[in-house]
Amino acid sequence: MLGILSIDFDYFIDASSKERDLYFPNGSEDIPKSKYKLLWEEKYSNYPKLKKIGVIKDYYFLKNFLMSLNINKVYFYKADNHKSIREIIDMIPSNLQLKIVNIDFHHDYYHYYSGGDKYNCGNWLRRVLEERPNTKVIWIRRNDSQLNSLEGMFPFENTTDIKSILYEKFDYVFICRSPEWSPPHLNNKFEELTCWLLRGKTA
Repeated sequence: MLGILSIDFDYFIDASSKERDLYFPNGSEDIPKSKYKLLWEEKYSNYPKLKKIGVIKDYYFLKNFLMSLNINKVYFYKADNHKSIREIIDMIPSNLQLKIVNIDFHHDYYHYYSGGDKYNCGNWLRRVLEERPNTKVIWIRRNDSQLNSLEGMFPFENTTDIKSILYEKFDYVFICRSPEWSPPHLNNKFEELTCWLLRGKTA
C-alpha cells in the first residue's frame, strides 16, 4: 500500500465556515488568476478585518512534521489546484492500493464537474475512488467542515486530530494553495510549508 499525504492550505486558515462565506469570494477554479486578484482586493476593501486573519496552530505542527520527513525518500508535489493531485495518482500503477490522508477544510467528495475535464478541486477524491475503489481514505477536517455530500454524510473515516498523521507512512506528499479559498496575504505561509521541501527538486 502506498501512502499519499494530501494537503490543502485552506485547512489552516483561522476562519470559521461562516466567516469564509462572508469574507471570501464566491470563486471557482475556472476564474483566471488575474480576476482573483480583483475579487480579493474587493473583499479586503469591504472587510478590513480580513487582513488580520492568520493560521491555526495546526499549521506549525504540520510544518514541523514536514521538516521531519526524509525528502530523499518522499516524492513531493506542489500545485495551485487540488485537481493536480491526479498527476501523482496517474504515476502509480493501478494494481497498487493507495491510502490517501487528506488534510482539507472540504472533503472534496462532491459529484459536480464542468467542461471536458472530469477532475476538479471539489470532486477529485470521488473520481479517484471511482477509478480505484479499493483506495483507503482518511479525511482530516476542521470542526465546522461540511460533512454532507450528495449521498449523505461523508462515507469515509474522518477526524479533527491532525496529529494522527504521525502514525502513517507516506510515499508522496501533495500540497496545494487553493487561491479561491486562501487569502493572498497568507501566501508567505504557504511558501513556508513548501520552499525547503523543493530544495534541489523539481515538481
